[in-house]
Amino acid sequence: MKGLLHSLLILAPALSFAQSKASIDSMSFHFGFNSREISFQDQHNSETKTKLSALKNQSLVLRAYTDSTGSKEYNIKLAEARLDAAKKFLNKTYPNQFTIRTEVAIGEDLSQRSDADKRRVDILVSRKTTAKNRTFELNVPIKLGIQFVYGMDELIKSSNADIQFLIETLKSDKDLQVTLAGHVCCGTDTQNLSGKRAEKVKQILILEGNISSDRITTIGYGNKKPLYPDDSEWQRQANRRVEATFYKK
Repeated sequence: MKGLLHSLLILAPALSFAQSKASIDSMSFHFGFNSREISFQDQHNSETKTKLSALKNQSLVLRAYTDSTGSKEYNIKLAEARLDAAKKFLNKTYPNQFTIRTEVAIGEDLSQRSDADKRRVDILVSRKTTAKNRTFELNVPIKLGIQFVYGMDELIKSSNADIQFLIETLKSDKDLQVTLAGHVCCGTDTQNLSGKRAEKVKQILILEGNISSDRITTIGYGNKKPLYPDDSEWQRQANRRVEATFYKK
């Protein structure tokens, strides 16, 4: 039924399209080269431990990565070992304090981060809050807060709330399909970065949301459809994005 408005509320039954906004914090445990151990001599890890100590009764998403050294199979196993180390630390240090909602061993981080920064487990903390019902119209693009680091397909931290919105929406109606449209802010898109950004979001929906790949299509528009002129950094940041269009066959 074309043009039907859907309302999304997370506490409503599965057939009502509704979802609450989630406030998401992000932190990481970093690892040494080829290491599976979390060292708290690393200042970054100590800061993450301090942040975790201040949280209570939260739901976590864990994503484990490696650098580009080694085979794909080896890096998946290494990411799994790092994921296991993070879970053991959380369960031992903070018993019954967190619920691990999703855990994904991604393996090699294909972004342009330094190798040292790729060797990590990201921890996303989702705190559900009350929000107004969110509506969307079938076959009409939704402007989301899914944005990216300049020149990369790496999501900025504030994007995770709308990633969860997409997951919950697709789970709430199995007949929904989605097209993810990637955009860049400026310059030519000779490396199809806009398409890679859409693919990055698709992979997260598949890995973390268990959404079937055949329900998700992607397209890259380059810089052909900016939201704003590229006159300031906040405008360029807003143009580096992925939008979603829900539809039914």
